[in-house]
Amino acid sequence: MKINKILGVALLMLAVVLNSCKKSAQYHDIIYFTGTEQTPETKLTLDGPGSIGLSVSSSTKADKDVNVKLEVQPDQVDAYNAQTGKSYIAMPAGSYSLASSSVTIKGGTNVSNSVALSVTSLNNFKEGATYCIPVTITEADNGMDILAPSKTIYVLINKTIITQAVNINGNYFTVPSFATDANLTSIGQLTMECRVYVNAFQTKNPFISSVMGIEENFLLRFGDVSIANNQLQLAGGLVGTSKYPVTSNSTFSVGQWYHVAVVFDGANMLLYVNGKLDASTQAQSGSVTFTGTAGTYSGGFHIGYSADGRLLNGYISEARVWTKACTAIELQNNLCYVDPTSKGLLAYWRFNGDTNGTVTDLTGHGYSAIANKAVTYVQGVRCPK
Repeated sequence: MKINKILGVALLMLAVVLNSCKKSAQYHDIIYFTGTEQTPETKLTLDGPGSIGLSVSSSTKADKDVNVKLEVQPDQVDAYNAQTGKSYIAMPAGSYSLASSSVTIKGGTNVSNSVALSVTSLNNFKEGATYCIPVTITEADNGMDILAPSKTIYVLINKTIITQAVNINGNYFTVPSFATDANLTSIGQLTMECRVYVNAFQTKNPFISSVMGIEENFLLRFGDVSIANNQLQLAGGLVGTSKYPVTSNSTFSVGQWYHVAVVFDGANMLLYVNGKLDASTQAQSGSVTFTGTAGTYSGGFHIGYSADGRLLNGYISEARVWTKACTAIELQNNLCYVDPTSKGLLAYWRFNGDTNGTVTDLTGHGYSAIANKAVTYVQGVRCPK
């Protein structure tokens, strides 16, 4: 019996060794696009023609030269969008070029030479759209396998939007038509988003800098007596008769543009900063009433104002309200601009130069934002930045 046990252990050990050898024999060095270990995307933001260098890496130093073939495959954009939920647009033919269809990893190294992918024209680019150029590794010699998740690199091209922003220091906007719209008394999902720049956070009690929304109902603001003056907060978060406020984990800096958003998806309150989820809290199912009335404590819907003033010292380039729960991907795709005809977009204000005191709602729904006093603008505001 003892001998049998010893033999059994020996056979088991032999099986492990043989299996390890088998796995070792099956192992192959792999190649992949440099920099795609975490994500297959890389970004290029341009004012005009420009280029980006692409290279290929191997998992170990090559014994001898490895030649790698590359190919631009624009037809992959639709498939990638379907897989990821993105809405990228294939670059127009003739607006880009790949300097070479091959690169080489020299023997004794593990990174190839760089090849330039050039954008030669930004003509006819849609404002705010993200374009995509997929480049794929199609072949490698010397028995090198291609790492499937990093076989294709998706080069994302944004054209910089240069616009204006309203100087809201000492001023604010009201949207009076929200108060009289019966369709806004019961909203099952809601998103508010804004692109904002702060010159200085409030240093006097209650330390509040109001961004947008309705006091005691659904208000985005910086600061309060219970949090830092440079933390973002959804105050109120009123669903039915219960409140679900949420405060950002992030703190914010002066002199910097941010995209901030709050989303009620019917079950949760979610705060986003630059398209990334920053904080959340669970809420009851129910609806939001978005008809705060002028003349009451709430004072209705404002941009840059809440009860007793609490003004924002800074700039706003645009703001939006949706009657849907925007996803993180949607927020990321639309940081700088969105199609005014987008489904679920209730109101969209771009503060880019209206001087008569009224900023038109670009959706055509008629929710104009009216300034408290004469407005001034800052020039040369860039997005993305």
